[in-house]
Amino acid sequence: MPVAAERRAGRPAGIPALRSPYGLDEPLNGSDNALVRPYLVAWERGQDQARQQRRRLTLVLAADFGIDLDAHAVDAGGA
Repeated sequence: MPVAAERRAGRPAGIPALRSPYGLDEPLNGSDNALVRPYLVAWERGQDQARQQRRRLTLVLAADFGIDLDAHAVDAGGA
């Protein structure tokens, strides 16, 4: 009767036994765990979108006014 044995051990029925990840036969899958906070990822995406929008605006204005662009004007050097 495993249910009674689990109750005597102080563990409610239906909860799996504790085990160490170091004793697993297969390695842990790192993509199953989020190692970066979601708000940080959202902030970085917002920064990338803003940078892309500035680049597009620079290119449109340059095309309209016939301005020659260098790497600094387009922000191709990265910052």
